[in-house]
Amino acid sequence: MINLIGCLTADLILAQVKDRPDFGEEHMVDDMIIRPGALANTIFPLAQLGVKQNVISSLGKDEFGEKIYQELQPLIVDSITRTDIPTALSVSVVNHVGSRYFVTYGGNLFDFTKEIVEKAPGFEKARATMFYGYFLIPNFGVEAAADCLRRARSCGQITFFDANSAIDGWSEKSRQEIISLLPYIDYFMPNDEELLFLTGLDSIEESIKFLMANGAKQVVVKRGSKGASLYRDDEALHHEGYPTTAYDTTGAGDSFNAGFIYKLLNGGSFSDSLACGNALASIVVSRKENRYPEIQEIEERIKV
Repeated sequence: MINLIGCLTADLILAQVKDRPDFGEEHMVDDMIIRPGALANTIFPLAQLGVKQNVISSLGKDEFGEKIYQELQPLIVDSITRTDIPTALSVSVVNHVGSRYFVTYGGNLFDFTKEIVEKAPGFEKARATMFYGYFLIPNFGVEAAADCLRRARSCGQITFFDANSAIDGWSEKSRQEIISLLPYIDYFMPNDEELLFLTGLDSIEESIKFLMANGAKQVVVKRGSKGASLYRDDEALHHEGYPTTAYDTTGAGDSFNAGFIYKLLNGGSFSDSLACGNALASIVVSRKENRYPEIQEIEERIKV
């Protein structure tokens, strides 16, 4: 079993948008999707791969929250707290080449506090803990995050951490909070843009040296269409990824996380885990519906 800790949202996806409107303008789109988002983008592929998940999160008691809860509940060990504040809603606008931006109503994300994790049953029984979306739960706090990661490691668990982008534009405070957590994280999993913003440096290589000097153990860098890389000690591994035609890149990095974690926890090498993460993500982004593949399809993509 793995603990998945972090935020859940309702996602409104507007895909294949040709141009971004200015204020005062209105553009029409051909497709619209509403589905569970944020941590759900990791829950669904892991469930398809048969991974038992203790999901420690929160949802509002509104219509969005109830729909998401009913969809997730059969797939997980349920440690989801229901709150009276409406469920967070994230609008994702994706253009025809996969670039995107988000506008998010925070809602119940501001209700996500350390008590939600502290009272969750079964935490100690997991093999690993994934902490997701640190910057989207602003009232959780760096001390609570550190306590959570320390608790996981005291239970002999592997810790994974994906902070997402800082909503304050990577202030010095946000940067220092993440850097202070590095000693408690076994696998730090930013994308390439987040990595450079976090360190304030000009290259991935310089940034990795900086993180290692500040306590990082393994850093997994998601690089979009260029694949993904893993850095540890003096070792660097790169997997170039798989060509795909992207329909909707929302959740691409989260799907990569699922594939990487699945393979690693099942005894895969670092190279195999990078390949599994890239293969899973390449399938997910190419689909409008039925996005999440079974292991046989992932293995076929890797063979190709």
